[in-house]
Amino acid sequence: MTLRVYRGLSSAVVLLAPVLIKRRLKQGKEDPARIGERRGLSRDIRPPGPLVWIHGASVGEVLAAAALIERLRALNLGILLTSGTVTSAAIAARRFPADVIHQYVPYDSPRYVARFLDHWRPGLALFIESDLWPNLILASAARRLPLVLINGGCRIARSRAGAGSAARFRHCLAGSRSASPSRRSMRSALRRLAAAT
Repeated sequence: MTLRVYRGLSSAVVLLAPVLIKRRLKQGKEDPARIGERRGLSRDIRPPGPLVWIHGASVGEVLAAAALIERLRALNLGILLTSGTVTSAAIAARRFPADVIHQYVPYDSPRYVARFLDHWRPGLALFIESDLWPNLILASAARRLPLVLINGGCRIARSRAGAGSAARFRHCLAGSRSASPSRRSMRSALRRLAAAT
């Protein structure tokens, strides 16, 4: 599947979202009180000042972010933590102080992603490991949001399908000039954020 086809199909998710959400609610995979977050809607207010967005797929990634979150909080930076599972949301609520805002990552539809980014306006995005969504990455890059992949890797099977996946992955990240920055560029982005306080 090409990136263009993916983006077209993911736009159609808006029409299918009620069915998808209903099914996931029945399976216990969504929190009924926070379902709007999957559509990029939030009841929470964006805090003033610089905001670092950290995204991890589930429990392991959320726990792996703990030390990083503490160091960023020590710099007086606001933290927005996103994940995709009910279990990781529960862990985040227990593990982190109230000033660390947890949200469910929006479904990877351009409309939902735009709502999410419009509301939160992060100054830096840190993706833990490899829960990477094309529309999320491309929309962030279009807004010149620095993206950093932390502890990420991509293992793709040696096959024609694997080679195609690798090419699509590279193409998607190519839209984000800072998907794999040096330590120096990450330090620079953090200094700019801290100076904005």
